[in-house]
Amino acid sequence: MPRARYTADVPTLDDESTSNSDTDSLFDDEADSGTDTDLDSLLAEEDSNDDDDLFDDEVRHPPEHYRANAANLDVQRLRQKRYSPKTQAQLDRVKEHHEQYYTFQTWDPAKCYDEISPQFIHGFLSWARPGIKYASSLETFWKCYLIVYKLETGRKIDPMIQVNGQDVVKIVAVEKDLDFGKRPSATMYAEDLAEFARVLLATTEMTFDIGWLRVQIVLFCQLAGITGNRPEALVELRYRHLQLTLIRDRDGGNRPRLFVGLTPEFTKRYLGSKDMNVFMIPEIIYDPALVLSTHVFLLGMLFKARAFKSPSIDCPQRLYSLNVLKGLNEQPLPLRDEMDNEFIFCEAVREAQGVRIARELQLSSNSVRYRLKVGGEITGFGQVLRPYNLRDGSAKALNESRNIGTSLKHYLNDINVDLQGVYRRLDTQKDLMRFACSMSRSIDPRRPRKLTPEQTASVNDLPYILKLRERVNNLSKAHIESRDYDKLQQAIKRLFNEKQRKRRELLKDIKERYKSEQPVKDSERQLSGRVVDEDTRDALVRADMSPEQLGLVDAILTLPGKSLEEEVQRRITAINAVTLYCGVEEGAPSRHVRRGPPGTVARPSLQAAEPDAAFRQAISCIKNNRRPTICFCCIGNPHLAMSERVKPYANPGSLSRHFLRKHVSKLQDGQFVDCIDCKVRLKTRRELLVHAERCHGTVSRGYRSAYR
Repeated sequence: MPRARYTADVPTLDDESTSNSDTDSLFDDEADSGTDTDLDSLLAEEDSNDDDDLFDDEVRHPPEHYRANAANLDVQRLRQKRYSPKTQAQLDRVKEHHEQYYTFQTWDPAKCYDEISPQFIHGFLSWARPGIKYASSLETFWKCYLIVYKLETGRKIDPMIQVNGQDVVKIVAVEKDLDFGKRPSATMYAEDLAEFARVLLATTEMTFDIGWLRVQIVLFCQLAGITGNRPEALVELRYRHLQLTLIRDRDGGNRPRLFVGLTPEFTKRYLGSKDMNVFMIPEIIYDPALVLSTHVFLLGMLFKARAFKSPSIDCPQRLYSLNVLKGLNEQPLPLRDEMDNEFIFCEAVREAQGVRIARELQLSSNSVRYRLKVGGEITGFGQVLRPYNLRDGSAKALNESRNIGTSLKHYLNDINVDLQGVYRRLDTQKDLMRFACSMSRSIDPRRPRKLTPEQTASVNDLPYILKLRERVNNLSKAHIESRDYDKLQQAIKRLFNEKQRKRRELLKDIKERYKSEQPVKDSERQLSGRVVDEDTRDALVRADMSPEQLGLVDAILTLPGKSLEEEVQRRITAINAVTLYCGVEEGAPSRHVRRGPPGTVARPSLQAAEPDAAFRQAISCIKNNRRPTICFCCIGNPHLAMSERVKPYANPGSLSRHFLRKHVSKLQDGQFVDCIDCKVRLKTRRELLVHAERCHGTVSRGYRSAYR
């Protein structure tokens, strides 16, 4: 019987499509023929064929051809690793620790895997990973070592030694006084996210290089709460994963509903392809909290990037004036093709002309984790805020809405159901139980999150730090290239690390004492009548917010409109505020901003109140003063806040240092700086330096000599 012929090309190994379509295509010729053939005649025809016809219509090759194919297989095209990059990195760290242990013991590295015993396991686990705090982490370390051993030797550890190793892990955990409980976790519901986003938009205790970075963190949290995806999958999102569509309102509304289709492509697919989920996110009309509106923040970013393929859709007013044509049920809104591979969550790069939004650079998930951690501390959460808190909240919301047990089994950390009400068949207090299990319950903006200058300085008086300081002083006169100079560098590094460690320990101790002592103080003050019930959230209001930031907060926190027209105008105003703020440069993050007392009211500065007068005064300064103290480059940057554009420096020397650090050193090939006063474009560092000195009195001759 003739073997089936493959009419389609063999797919490459890099193709991630499913195999169903390829398998179906093998029988397309028979399935599509549509002719009725007599079965007996077919059998008779088959019986008449002899063995010589087995390879009819196929090219015959000698045996050497197939032996050559086997020898010429490029194994580099095959999968070289069995584990995902993140798991492989963890295995590499365990292997590195193992090698360091053998070096520490001065043993022969070539025999490091030959002899293994419970005694060796006890010594290795006692030495390795001093930063482990939980017994579960030590168990994970041991399991990774089992994998590393198998990969390096090609065989498994003896089963009896594996059983002994489990007992050794427990012994080491007891010896190291590790915590046998689970790492503390919490769930972030939509109400918690609304409070966190409100604080993140308003705070100046954490600043960003440009407003786009602040806006995209809020959008990241919204999408994490809605989709429940991992942070690594979300930061991989590109603009080709977005589909915006106007869909006809089936309830008879006059306006179509805007849907955002999101297709996360980079979910866990290392062991094979998976069906991609498409999340359809509808626009919520009369949304009570625009701070949770994905559409407002996403559209603000899209208009800032001029992302719509239709050039006429350049503002939210035009977008909301569109409708669905008669006879159709949808109106797609495609994005520009050249943006397909650009990242939605991206980095920002500081250049000579200012900060540029670099959509070709992916935002790192570690950066998101750090921002969430610091933002959670500013909000006042009692727990450390992590991206997986949003994932847990999404799972619990899914479990509550659809009454399914998958999320309960695999994702949930605690039970947020009123079990007493269920058991006694009473009305369950869902809202109260939801709040009791949320992160918002622990909010306390008064909770200390950094050391005061006095507390920081107190570390320098510790005996051990004084001893290290004395050693540094004794070695301070060592000559470069001498042996003592290497000891000096090691002593300086050790002194710095120890001071940092002591500060972390001091801050941890202060937080623990606050947690145990502050509730007692609050109770005593209330019972003695010496305290007024004040809203501690007012402590988050800062007086140094820029006008653009104030406008963003005001637009986002407005209440829903009473009519459809008012609601549409409310959303348009919010989108325009987001678009405007995406281009505002905030400056480098401030690490020493201190909180004001509760009840602080934001007062606009003189520059914010009279921006035109301050701008005219700054222009006059760079024109008329022989040695001005205002930067002519910053004045010409429209993306900076007005307070930064007209900022005066302490003296001309301070201005020169700012000019060299922020503008000259950032000017690369192909970039330029525009001087709005002289109407010239400066393309090289030499041109910029000469123009600054001759026309604006900003002198930097020591640096200029390098470009003569």
